[in-house]
Amino acid sequence: MAPMRLRRTAAATLGLLALVPALAACGDDGAAIAVGDVVEARQDDQFVGTGTESIVALPIGRLEISAGKPTTQLTADDTHQLEAIEAPAGSAFVPITWQYDAGTFGDYADYADTDTNPTIDLVADKASYRIPAPETSGRGAESFYVLVSGDGEDASLAVDFDGVTQTVVLGTGERDEGRAAPLYDLRAPSSQTTSCTAATKFTFEGVGRLPDYECKVGKPFRLPYAGGAWAEDGGTWYVVTLKTTLRRFNQASADLKSGGVYVAAGVDSSFKLGKLKPTKVIVDKTETVCPDGHLGGCSIQYLLVFGAGKKAPGTLRLAQTYDMALAQVFGEGDPAEELQITSKASIKLR
Repeated sequence: MAPMRLRRTAAATLGLLALVPALAACGDDGAAIAVGDVVEARQDDQFVGTGTESIVALPIGRLEISAGKPTTQLTADDTHQLEAIEAPAGSAFVPITWQYDAGTFGDYADYADTDTNPTIDLVADKASYRIPAPETSGRGAESFYVLVSGDGEDASLAVDFDGVTQTVVLGTGERDEGRAAPLYDLRAPSSQTTSCTAATKFTFEGVGRLPDYECKVGKPFRLPYAGGAWAEDGGTWYVVTLKTTLRRFNQASADLKSGGVYVAAGVDSSFKLGKLKPTKVIVDKTETVCPDGHLGGCSIQYLLVFGAGKKAPGTLRLAQTYDMALAQVFGEGDPAEELQITSKASIKLR
């Protein structure tokens, strides 16, 4: 007989004086089923469409949950074990299927700027059982049974993300969202951008040609969790996405007969929303190449998190200093190997 496939939970009991002893053994190796164990179900999506459906919205995506009716008997077709399993006296199996909604998973991950995963406890009969969180790939479901004390009819999940806990009653889907409530109103972020190139003014020494430059700003929106932290008092952060790209800058001698072609090698940027400085400046690595060894120049996307109130200022001020590296010489001159140019912009947010 094959050994039983189960996982031990780190069960932190709340008010439970003693766990039910392991009464059901399988095989010759002494493997036993005990309160707090997690048994893998046969199918990955085993309880979808047959159980009570609920959703818990998290900063990394929406967790979809299907909870089956608690049972004391598992048939050979219910689990990977391929044999019947009986719950010890005074306990029951709580069936769960869960997965992240692929349509929301990762939508705001870059703005969240965190490696935090949820901590999940199943609570039943005044006891709490720690369950390993679902895979954070956003693909595929997981189905399993958790053996709990009592009949499992009062089972609920307590889902904590970075100090904020939501609860959901598995049998009814009733949910307590707490400070996470604004997550349920979020829509997919807009990809619409507005050009802020014309609003940018450059300053440089000597005779030069305006740089090959582009500035784009996204539509601002609000998030309850951004920059690795929850907003205070159940409020929201004000988030702005800004991308700037500077490729080349031509500087000529006073007689215009010689000079150099420079490419951006790095940039130092600062931001203000009205009088507010950002609480967090996140560089979106997926949209940033600086310096760009292929096309030349510096392209960088910022995710700006502000602690703005309900009426946020409508103007974003940007100041940048670019480090420029000499890439080509024309004429008979001897241009500097490096120089700096600066820019400022007042960008109206829409």
